Amino acid sequence: MGGGSRVRSALGSLAVAAVLAPLTSAGLTAQDTVWNRYTLEGLNGVYIRAETNQGCEGAGVSAESIRADAEAALTEAEVPLLTEREMLEAPGLPELRVTFECGGGVAGVVGYSVSVRVQQATQMIRDTQITLPEAVTWYATTVGVAEAGTTVSALGEALQAKLAEFAEAFREANADDEGSG
Repeated sequence: MGGGSRVRSALGSLAVAAVLAPLTSAGLTAQDTVWNRYTLEGLNGVYIRAETNQGCEGAGVSAESIRADAEAALTEAEVPLLTEREMLEAPGLPELRVTFECGGGVAGVVGYSVSVRVQQATQMIRDTQITLPEAVTWYATTVGVAEAGTTVSALGEALQAKLAEFAEAFREANADDEGSG
């Protein structure tokens, strides 16, 4: 019976993989509203912090490569970037946290998530003595699956899409500032 249950388990896993394999990625609702864009208004820029897990590293993506890709994309989109020191001296400590997570797949399929979120220090309105050192004020996330050989490109495409969402939100939130002087 042990062999039969292993076969059923393997067949079930293959069925799940067959259903998931054609999927590329599914966008999740982003926290990108007029109110959330307001939290980006007046920022001098953002510091990029990148994180990943062992699953993504095993697929060939490192935190350093994520950060470099994010810096290049946001520089091209004309979003001001801060050094860590500049971020620590800026009001609100604005940080763009980019996170990749990958899970071991079944039958050569890798599940992943790509998250781009702005974190800032905040203060409560009802009691200004209460401050939070990190609060997510804007985010966009996507999840998907990719064949093991295409994981790096799938993650790269997902990252570019989420960074484009952020760049648009940042530009729109700061559009009034550009014309004033």
